[in-house]
Amino acid sequence: MAIAQSDVELRVIGGTYEDVASALVTTPSGGVYALGSTSSHGDGTVRGYVAYFDSDFNYAWSILTPSGSLLENIVDGVIVDGTDDIKILTNKIAENGTYNTTIHHIVNQGTSGEVVSSFEIIDSENQTPIALATWQGNTYAFGDTEGDCWLINIDDEEAVSNADYYMWGHPLMYESVSATQVLNDTLYVVGTTLVEGVEQATLWTWGADGGALWANIGPDENAYGDNYANDIAPFEGGATLLYSYQRDANPIGNGIIRFEEGNGEPNGIVDTSGPYFVEGTRLITHDGGMLKLAQINYNAGAGMDMVLTRLGNYGGYLSSSALGTNFNETPVDMEVGYDGSIWILGTTYGYLNGSASICIYKLTSADVIGFFTAEDISLGITNDPMLFQSVIVEEENIDLILFPNPAAHTTRLAKPASWVLYSSLGKICDSGFGDLIDLSGLRDGLYIVKAEISDKTEVLPLRVVN
Repeated sequence: MAIAQSDVELRVIGGTYEDVASALVTTPSGGVYALGSTSSHGDGTVRGYVAYFDSDFNYAWSILTPSGSLLENIVDGVIVDGTDDIKILTNKIAENGTYNTTIHHIVNQGTSGEVVSSFEIIDSENQTPIALATWQGNTYAFGDTEGDCWLINIDDEEAVSNADYYMWGHPLMYESVSATQVLNDTLYVVGTTLVEGVEQATLWTWGADGGALWANIGPDENAYGDNYANDIAPFEGGATLLYSYQRDANPIGNGIIRFEEGNGEPNGIVDTSGPYFVEGTRLITHDGGMLKLAQINYNAGAGMDMVLTRLGNYGGYLSSSALGTNFNETPVDMEVGYDGSIWILGTTYGYLNGSASICIYKLTSADVIGFFTAEDISLGITNDPMLFQSVIVEEENIDLILFPNPAAHTTRLAKPASWVLYSSLGKICDSGFGDLIDLSGLRDGLYIVKAEISDKTEVLPLRVVN
C-alpha cells in the first residue's frame, strides 16, 4: 500500500529582538499573511508586525502598525472583500491609559503594503480584542473587557465611534473569549468562565437572525480542575469544541466535545492527548474529519514542539506529525488555503540571534508521516530588512535592562524602579517597585515590563521559559 507524504516548507522571519506570532490569514491569490508583534525595530516600544509571503511562499514585504503607543499587539486579521487587502485587529495602550481596540486597513500592493486607514475604539475600561469574523454580511470584532464578553460590528461607523458593544456574560462570573467561527451564518464563540475559582470551558451560539441559540458552561462535568476552551470547529448541524484541562496524574491535556443536537447538550467527549503535556491551539474541519494543532512536550529534552493530529469525524485518532527543531516552538494558528494547502503559524526560539522569531509552515496535504525537523524540509530564514535596518538601541546605552532574559522564576532590573508586568495581550500580571520581579505562576511566553525611574521610561520585552 502506498502512503502519500506531504511536501513541507518552512519560513522563519524576524529581527534582533522579540518577534511573536499571533494570527495567520491566507489570500485568494495563494499568498499568506503572518501577523504578530515585534520589538526588533529597536525604539523601546512593541508594535504590530505584518509580513506577507506571495503565492510561491517567497517573502514579499512587511510593515509595522503606526507608531504612537508604547505597546500594540495584532490579534487577528480578515481579508477585505475577496481581495488580497487585509484588516487587522490590534490591542494597544491608548493615551487615556487603558487598552483599546484598533482596526487598521492595509492595502496589498504586491511588493509593499500601505496602511490606508486606522480607527481606535475609545473606552474607559481595558479591552481585550481576540478575533475577527464575518457574520450576517458584516465584519465583527470579538473580545472581553474586565470579566464580560463583547462583540461589535466594525463595518458600522456609528457603532465604532460610539463604542456601541453588544455585551454578554453572567453578572457574577468572570468570562473571557478565546475564539470564534461562523458556518451558514451560525455564530460560535468559545471562551472560559470562572466558576467558584475554577476555569470552565464555555460555548455560546447565535443564529442567522442574530438571536441567541444556546450556551454551555463546563460541558465536561467530570473535569478534574481548570479546563479552558481553545477553539471551535463547526460542521453541518453542529460544532466540535477543542479544550485543554488539568489532569490528576498527567500534565495538561486536551480533548474534544461534539455538539450536534442543536440544544447545547454534548454528544461525546474524547481525550486526544495521551500521557504527555499537550495543550490545544486550533481545530478545523477538514476532508471528512478534523485537524488539530497543539503544543507538545515529549519529555525527550528537545523542549516544546508543534504537533498536527488528524482526527476522525467523531474525534478518533488517525495520525500525528510533529513539526519541531532543537528550539522551543509555540503554535498559534492554522488555516487551509484556497488551494488546499495547510498553513501553520507559530513562534520559534533560536534561529535569529537566539530571540523569538515568527515561523510559518506550508504543507501540501495532511498526509504527513513522522517527525519533521528543520533539517528535513525546505527552510528559508529572512532577517527582515525593515527590522535589520532599524535603529537598534545598544544595550550599553540602556539604563534599565532585565537579567536574566529569558527567565524562569525571577528576573531583575539593573536598577530599582517602578514597574508593571504585562502579558502579550496587554493584561497587567503584576506591578511593584524595586529590582526583583517574581515570575511564579506565569506561563511560557512573551511579556512586557514597563519600568520607570526618574523621568525615564523603558518598555522591555521579557520571555518566560519554565
